[in-house]
Amino acid sequence: MKRRWSNMLTENFSYKVVALFISLILWLTILGRRDFVLSKNIDIELVTAPGTHVVAQTTDHIKVKVSGPRSALKKFLESSLSQSISLDISQRGEGVVYVDIPLNKIEVPIGVRILGVRPNQIQAEVVKVKGPTHDEQKGQ
Repeated sequence: MKRRWSNMLTENFSYKVVALFISLILWLTILGRRDFVLSKNIDIELVTAPGTHVVAQTTDHIKVKVSGPRSALKKFLESSLSQSISLDISQRGEGVVYVDIPLNKIEVPIGVRILGVRPNQIQAEVVKVKGPTHDEQKGQ
């Protein structure tokens, strides 16, 4: 019986060592491929038509939750330091306007996925800007 066990262990020993080595490399590679999750605030700018102005909006920034490898998330953090999203609401007119946040406006590096955006809609109040008064026009 001892002879059979020793034969089983030593028979094709080099193949067994190579298979063990490859399986360890694969296991460590898959174990090391954890995606990390990160949240980042991005500023929102609302562009209105000439002669109109935003007097109130629910928020001036959004929180974007992303996932991906650590190196790609580092690029996202560095690139989005100055990132802001401009949303054109010039065609909407006056009054209370609801603006959806389009995910395609958020620039992310390759390998980074957007998990969510909070809030995904902004409410803004747009009013017409009053022109200069009669007295202000005389002073010019």
